[in-house]
Amino acid sequence: MEPFWVFFAIFMVGFPNLIRCQSDNCFAVKGESGVMGRPGRDGRPGQKGDRGDPGTPVHSVGLTGSKGDAGDPGTPGEPGNVGYMGPEGPTGPPGDQGPPGSKGSMADTKAEHRAAFSAVKPKFNENRLVFSQTITNQDNVYDIQSGEFTCKEPGYYYFTFQVVSMGDLCLHIWMKRNKEKEGKKLLSFCDRNQRSQPQVNSGGSVLNLERGDKVWIETDAKNRRIAAPDTSSIFSGFLLFPRSDEESR
Repeated sequence: MEPFWVFFAIFMVGFPNLIRCQSDNCFAVKGESGVMGRPGRDGRPGQKGDRGDPGTPVHSVGLTGSKGDAGDPGTPGEPGNVGYMGPEGPTGPPGDQGPPGSKGSMADTKAEHRAAFSAVKPKFNENRLVFSQTITNQDNVYDIQSGEFTCKEPGYYYFTFQVVSMGDLCLHIWMKRNKEKEGKKLLSFCDRNQRSQPQVNSGGSVLNLERGDKVWIETDAKNRRIAAPDTSSIFSGFLLFPRSDEESR
């Protein structure tokens, strides 16, 4: 109990100095400032505020300028890459039939070529069989010196021969194109005649000829036994029908 009474006595002695009264008001002596405390934590975010009223519109006070002149055209650009070819479109409907053409001029049959020949009396010029006498030689297409037929009008021609033999005989149809240097053998016709009696060797063909082509008959050295020239051996040819130079063979 003794400390309590000591503390109480001290308090009572100092208490009048701590409290002063003026009139009816009493106040304590101002104490010294304390030490500043630590900064507090940030508060929680507040709620989003309401949307404000729209502002007053601002009118432009500047003057509108007039439209300027068009500028000069720029330089042309480089051409682009060529695109891929598109698919072919469907076939269109057939057009209307055109009017009939005018009637053509009448053909002049007198001006047409009528190539035809028949030649007899064969003889040899090396391996070539030359028929030395003509029965018919229309348009002068057969040469009795060379034994050659020369085409003067493009077309299809028929050639045939009948040659009397006295033994083995092979005959060949040869042709030389106008633009070629050498002729070539087209067909061969051979007969075996062991009895050495008169026998006919014959053959023929249709040829498509150009202007200037030549046709003749040859044999070979081993099989060339023909009968005497006075026997009836013959070589003939004639034009079946002509065609234009532009038509293909």
